Amino acid sequence: MFVMANPESANDPLTEHDNLSSELANLEKQFADRKLKQEEFEVLSKQLRDRISRLEAQAYGMARKDESLAKRLRLRNYNDPAVQQVVAHYIRTGGRPLEPEFGADRIPRYPVETEDSDKTMIGQPSLQRMADMGMLTESMFERIVSCPNCGVPSNVFQRFKCTQCGSIDISINRMIEHLQCGTIHQESVFRVGKNLICPTCKKLLQGAGEYRVIGVVCSCNGCHAHFEDPAESFFCRKCGNDFSLPKAIIVDVQSYSMTKNALDEARRFMGVNTLSQILVENGIQVRTHPVASGPNKEVMFSIVAQKDTKTIAVDISQSDTEVDVEPILELYVKTLEATPDAAILGAVPTLSKRARDVASLHNILTAEGRSAAEMARKVLEIIQRI
Repeated sequence: MFVMANPESANDPLTEHDNLSSELANLEKQFADRKLKQEEFEVLSKQLRDRISRLEAQAYGMARKDESLAKRLRLRNYNDPAVQQVVAHYIRTGGRPLEPEFGADRIPRYPVETEDSDKTMIGQPSLQRMADMGMLTESMFERIVSCPNCGVPSNVFQRFKCTQCGSIDISINRMIEHLQCGTIHQESVFRVGKNLICPTCKKLLQGAGEYRVIGVVCSCNGCHAHFEDPAESFFCRKCGNDFSLPKAIIVDVQSYSMTKNALDEARRFMGVNTLSQILVENGIQVRTHPVASGPNKEVMFSIVAQKDTKTIAVDISQSDTEVDVEPILELYVKTLEATPDAAILGAVPTLSKRARDVASLHNILTAEGRSAAEMARKVLEIIQRI
């Protein structure tokens, strides 16, 4: 027997999000029908949008510790064009991590390969949302310092200052020890053109193993003070703010990877929207991601289609080369629990010979297509013949 997933608790952020979204749609209809004044509509709609935005942020925050919530978010997002573009990048590149590139504004952007071998840039917020719901894993790549006053990183510079007068006009010299004769001086005393020559024994230092750097000595060109460790701060040339590290805005920049399990799940569920749309346009009733109650457990299909009195379960699987036997076996096991009238596996771009043989053995119908749209049209043809 096929049933929809149990309704979530009223405290669930996704359920509340959907309820408020319905309220907002109803509010917009009332305004369009001139049942609300503009001033009242603007106030109420802003309140609803603010609450919807907070609930969305709450859901993504909770998803990191709640896999059930994370999966529900993933199912909602597999049809997002940006998500599909990122997943397709990992399929094309064999799972190569996405690492950021930095422009003049120092904002990280990630180059994602497209179908025509070109690249498009994706912002970190989109990838971070995918990480929050368990699609991607993060690795620390870099940290960016932003001004606490204007929030901009592009004009922030680290400053080393005189400990006495605060001037940035200081000289910083390395202290070098010649290991053979023990002479210690500033590097400038050793430096003769491009070479290092000991000022005491006059020997040319040809390798790093002949000397060592033992520290630095600083001197102020303004007040002539001498010191070892300069004072440090950051300066924003956009707004003139001089600030210390504790006051700075520190932004972690991540690189992003996609695990095999996450990629396998995405391949199963991407294309559901395309398939659903084509079936509905042709008069087929569908439910996306429905839960089926079996005698031993609940199972989920990509789509369940209803044609007259017949129930057809459909799963989708995508690969960079060919879909092998595993999705066929998985669908077969689920049909033993849910007992639909027919089961179809939609494969993009193609099935392996072994997968076709196993499908035929277990009465699993198959539809192959180079794209999700082509696969969906073939699924429609099969359903119309059933």
